[in-house]
Amino acid sequence: MNFASLLVLLMFLSGGANALEVVGIKVPEKVQSGDQSLVLNGAGARVLVSVFNVYVIALYLPEKKHTVAEVLAEDASKRATLTFLYGVTSAQLLDATYKLIAENHSAEELKKAETGWKAFAAIFDHIKDINKDDQIALDYNPATGTRVSLNGREIGRIEAGFMRLFLKVWLGERPVQADLKDRLLGVADGKR
Repeated sequence: MNFASLLVLLMFLSGGANALEVVGIKVPEKVQSGDQSLVLNGAGARVLVSVFNVYVIALYLPEKKHTVAEVLAEDASKRATLTFLYGVTSAQLLDATYKLIAENHSAEELKKAETGWKAFAAIFDHIKDINKDDQIALDYNPATGTRVSLNGREIGRIEAGFMRLFLKVWLGERPVQADLKDRLLGVADGKR
């Protein structure tokens, strides 16, 4: 192999290490959440009616984890980002999120999480629309709780327990989409 061929090969290989692309959305391999560096654990598109991509979700952790228990552990920072592929109203987002949270939690768990849910809903009461290409990020820090951002601008904070509640939409016993659960756990081939 000559030097030019080697250089082209190295450029090709190094380009893939910086970002993953999911249905046209670039998903960085690493992000900074406060003072914590996080790595991409998994990412995928939420598909509705088998053909319609709604958003791309990416999950970041201090190090890769492949079980729900490890990912949901409260003692580690984490970030979830949702990049929307079409516009929705905040009411649509809240209705869908609450329905999916309720499907993955008992009535007792929902009652305990009521304060966190109300805080999340209050944050989005001030935002009418989430537009195509908008990104919502939830950054969890064990010491400070969950920071919610829209397009990089903080829009609110929620108590610590909310992040676990939120992530169970995708990682719970009844995930919104089974193959997406596998992708977020970094086991896209389904071998959990």
